[in-house]
Amino acid sequence: MAEYEKVLKHDAKDLTVLNTVGDLYARLGQSEEACSCFKSVGDSYAQQGFTVKAIAMYKKLTKLKSSLESVLKLAELYTQQGLFNDARQQYLQVAEEFLRSGELEQAVRIFQKTLEMDPENVAMKVRLAEVYIRLGKKNEAWQIFSSAADQLRARGQLAPAEDILQRMLTLDPKNSQALLLRGRNALETGDSAAAIQYLQQVPNLDSHVESLKTLFQAYLASDRLSEAGVLATKLLSVHNDVEGLSAFVDALMKGGLYQDALNVYNEHAERLMAANQAKLLENLHTIIGHVRTDPDSLNVLLELFAKAGETTHLSEVTELLAHASVQTGNLPKARELYQQLIAMEPQNPIHAQNLQQVSAKLGDSPKSEIITAEEGAVIVDELEATAPSIDQSYDDAVFADVRAALTDAELFVSYNMPAKALGPLMGALPKAPTDIRLNQRLAALHTRAGRFAEAAICCRALERVYLDHGYADEAGRYGDLARRYEQRSGTSAASSQTEEAATAAPWPVAASASTEAPEFELPAAQDELAAENEFDLSDEWEGVTEEPIAADGRLSGGPARRPGS
Repeated sequence: MAEYEKVLKHDAKDLTVLNTVGDLYARLGQSEEACSCFKSVGDSYAQQGFTVKAIAMYKKLTKLKSSLESVLKLAELYTQQGLFNDARQQYLQVAEEFLRSGELEQAVRIFQKTLEMDPENVAMKVRLAEVYIRLGKKNEAWQIFSSAADQLRARGQLAPAEDILQRMLTLDPKNSQALLLRGRNALETGDSAAAIQYLQQVPNLDSHVESLKTLFQAYLASDRLSEAGVLATKLLSVHNDVEGLSAFVDALMKGGLYQDALNVYNEHAERLMAANQAKLLENLHTIIGHVRTDPDSLNVLLELFAKAGETTHLSEVTELLAHASVQTGNLPKARELYQQLIAMEPQNPIHAQNLQQVSAKLGDSPKSEIITAEEGAVIVDELEATAPSIDQSYDDAVFADVRAALTDAELFVSYNMPAKALGPLMGALPKAPTDIRLNQRLAALHTRAGRFAEAAICCRALERVYLDHGYADEAGRYGDLARRYEQRSGTSAASSQTEEAATAAPWPVAASASTEAPEFELPAAQDELAAENEFDLSDEWEGVTEEPIAADGRLSGGPARRPGS
């Protein structure tokens, strides 16, 4: 020892010798002197940047005689070296010592240093929060607990999170955030009843949008749709949140509550349409089949489709509404709807036949207004002569077919063969169903033949074309003529029925092919050609006098079909 001390007198910075001296002191049981040597060596190594050697010295020092100062220094050295687990163990020793000695503020400082190294350490946060509670700092403790609970929930550790939330509510029983988190915890574990219980305790619930959303979800999970609907409306009106209302409608649809879903769409159409119009239309299309016999619901559907600019299902819903109106006895409404259907689908004869039956049942056609073939021929010729010119463009093939049909028809008429003129016109009509010239020629030929239902279809087509091109007056004249044709065909059908048939059937039925003879006969050689190109409507209403109105409210004769379908 004496020799080593002589060396140190000549070179006090010889750390190797100083370390050896410390070991010798330790063997001799002189702990104080040994610790002094080890500390000097460790500090020197630390100052020179030799952290590993400094750690070795302080480990010897703390093993020989542990102190808060040496343990803290060792923790700091571990931290510098990036050995956080070792550092955390040292810091915990210091913190525990501070807690035992009642130095709580010093313990807080140590826990904070530990969390700086490991901010995700939930256990350390809980220890820190507990120290804050002992210091009477409830707000700081609550914040630390909240952070720890959020971390546990994010990891899916709901049971430990629940324990922390309970401690938070012990500190502040009415705390909104703690109640919200506990409600979410319960909801995520499948206990929606408990979630509702916690969330209903949130003070000033209406002002907490997140609490309202979670409570809304809990109501949906519990199938408490009426309460969910109230909250969905509140979220929309108070917080401008439309997602809740969309989710509520989806729940109604899933539960088969289509009428309720339709009511929500009707009340909040603009907002839901702006949020997701495609989803709204998809649900409305689904609803159609579930409210097919309810006139009020069908009216709402029509209004919603109109607001959305959706026309795909317009004729379907209109026809269902017309049938439902018949079923409920609202014949004036049914007549109006069938008139609309004729304008929408002028080539579909079933709409005209249904209108004829409704009009005949209403008995609203004065005898003085019943049009004759002669009167109709004069009117239709006059309308054709005075009608404004409209440019209708087609591709070359269709243009050639229309022109050829008109030329052939004119030739047959000039030879006093009007029946044969129908062939080319009817053949070209499917290629250009809204062509003004084709419909005008056909209207004139059908009128002269006494086929008023077919003439009415042509007039409805012309009405629609002129209306689409801005000629309201001309459209109105063709519409009025179509109405009179429809009344005439309906009256003819009624007058052709026997008293027995009229009693058995709920409606005056459509006219048969033999009700009124045409003004001309088809030559025998031309029967097949004309038959191929005429709309034979008698099959549509065959047996109608024996069949009542179907249970779904449709008129006798079956659902509307397009000609040729």
